[in-house]
Amino acid sequence: MVSYKAIAGLAAVLVLASCDGKPGRRARAYTGQSAHWDQNAVPVSMQCAACHPKQFEEWAGSDHAWAMRNISRKLDTAPFRGQAQQAHGETVHFLTRPNGAPYLRVEAEDRAPAEFDAVFAIGKVPLVQYLVRGGDGGFQVTSAAWDSGERGRDGLRSVDRENGYQWFDVFRDDARQRSNGMGERTAGDWGHWQGRGMNWDSQCAWCHTSGFRKNYDPLTDRYNAQWQELGVTCIQCHKVADKPAADGCLVAPADRKLSPKRAHDNCASCHARREELDDNFTAGDRFDDHFRLELPRVPGVFYPNGMQRDEDYCETGFRLSRMGMRGVTCIECHDAHTGALLHPAENNELCLRCHAEHQKVNGVEAPYVDRKDTFTCPAGTKGHMCVECHMPESTYMGRDPRRDHTLLPPDPRLSLEIGTPNACVMCHRGKDNEWAAKAVEKRYGQHSWLEGYRPRFRAVAHAMEGRLNQDEMLAAYADEENPAWRATMLGLLSQMPLTPAVEQIAVKAAGDASPMVRAAAADLLGTVGKCPERLLKDSCRTVRHAAERALAPTLPQDSPPMGEYEETLRLQADQPAGAMQLAQLALMRRNNGAAEAQYRRAIALDPASTVPRLDYAVFLDRMNRPVEALQQMLDCAAANPRDAEVQYRLALILAEVGQVNAARHAAGKALEINPNHAEAAQLLRSLQP
Repeated sequence: MVSYKAIAGLAAVLVLASCDGKPGRRARAYTGQSAHWDQNAVPVSMQCAACHPKQFEEWAGSDHAWAMRNISRKLDTAPFRGQAQQAHGETVHFLTRPNGAPYLRVEAEDRAPAEFDAVFAIGKVPLVQYLVRGGDGGFQVTSAAWDSGERGRDGLRSVDRENGYQWFDVFRDDARQRSNGMGERTAGDWGHWQGRGMNWDSQCAWCHTSGFRKNYDPLTDRYNAQWQELGVTCIQCHKVADKPAADGCLVAPADRKLSPKRAHDNCASCHARREELDDNFTAGDRFDDHFRLELPRVPGVFYPNGMQRDEDYCETGFRLSRMGMRGVTCIECHDAHTGALLHPAENNELCLRCHAEHQKVNGVEAPYVDRKDTFTCPAGTKGHMCVECHMPESTYMGRDPRRDHTLLPPDPRLSLEIGTPNACVMCHRGKDNEWAAKAVEKRYGQHSWLEGYRPRFRAVAHAMEGRLNQDEMLAAYADEENPAWRATMLGLLSQMPLTPAVEQIAVKAAGDASPMVRAAAADLLGTVGKCPERLLKDSCRTVRHAAERALAPTLPQDSPPMGEYEETLRLQADQPAGAMQLAQLALMRRNNGAAEAQYRRAIALDPASTVPRLDYAVFLDRMNRPVEALQQMLDCAAANPRDAEVQYRLALILAEVGQVNAARHAAGKALEINPNHAEAAQLLRSLQP
């Protein structure tokens, strides 16, 4: 629930000091009108508006201001007029009670009808989702979304009469989800709108409110969330001091103008696919002190060239880019208050104001781009825009187009080789990569700068496919200047046995200037128990967390590093991965009962996932309970018949209990699914009569 006490406390501080620093006078109040949906919902930011009306009014119409709001008759009557939608084996009716309150009635063949009051709304353009109360004290986000009929970004708004003003399902309409077999999320699944994967407190709240605290209790499996203001408001981006400054402002003088890097880290705290290490981030903090950034290390999340694949947001791609590496930040392109672009993208002014004018950004001169000799497509076409070639759009949540931020040049030849996307065929949908590759080579020839990217991407692609060539990766690493890519490669190298050559670069990387690289080195060296203990005292938490995880088996239970590590695990305990980590910690402490309880909780939170069941089966086997382990694997194999690793693990258990013929069949099926599964091939050979 909302922490009204916190709001009242901040407001009271403002009342006791005036903007001219004289105590006893009431603070100035904002008296203007703005585009914000409900100015009463942001009482602290309204006080900021008294002295900064221009900035407040610019912010009030932004997506940040609409990130979350209360239900209102003005805004929410149209979506709840009796419409119905079918998805995931359910029919959802969107209705209004006699008192005007909107609600959902959910009908399904396998359970009784249920009603849910809509209590909050999140988003405005291009879609709105609604929150309902969950049974764990928290809130759930519906996968049903209302298409608001508005399109565009960066302050441009237009009404889409053809597709707007209708309900749709953010997963059913997503072609990428359907292609991955995730189009229908049934009740009980982690990703169903009533599952933990759509829990607002855990998955959404931090980036849709200001001053949020999750307050999850792992003992009772309940939430008691608190926040200060709805939406992303002044106090989320400007650090509020414990007491007002001499001029009455709640923001201390030193924090009023953030450096570009500090401002960028503030943006990244939400616009990133990341792991939360704590919930104490405040404006001006370093991103890496509170979050671990996801990098392209596993298949299905990012493409091997770092481009967005799953719902990845901006920060990873931007750090992997040359612009991000050179110190360009969000606020070089986006207005901090409106979120809109500072200059038009349509006529390329946004990009060419630096790249065609020898401009320096944070002391680094932008590479020169010749206006006459750069563009492939004719003037006046979509392809004549810089962003269309270097920041192609992909659609998420069914109808929300988002631009990639790796800022790569299109490389259709590499697409043919390793399957990465490129802007050419994303735009020219009737053409293929062979056509695009020939067109690019005809226009530009065999550009050395394209070939310069390829060894890195080839190495990453091969590693993601399970064909990691250590020499290839080490050669790419040696030439890599971008720390985000060095961290990526170290993470991929951790999948192989630690050779002297890899250990040498990992030891050196443990002293790298980049915390991402130091953390990756801690992970890599930790695979063989060689993580340097000095990293437990690193200045950056993402590095300490990697070292704590690597050294956890040897850390005293009452030591500060173990205390910090457990703090992170407790924060993450409401998700299956967090439960799995707690199970591992319990095993380290030889508390088998606690470990089993956490395995069971992880399975309950994500019944469709193979990972908790696989690990639980291994645990049961080690506890000399092979029959129970076999049952877990049989259930897992029945639910995932095309998973090679599941079939291999099933074969191991079957062989252990003496079911040799069945074990051969399972091992053979694993190889049928994945002919490169070396362990399954070795097992099958050992089982031959």
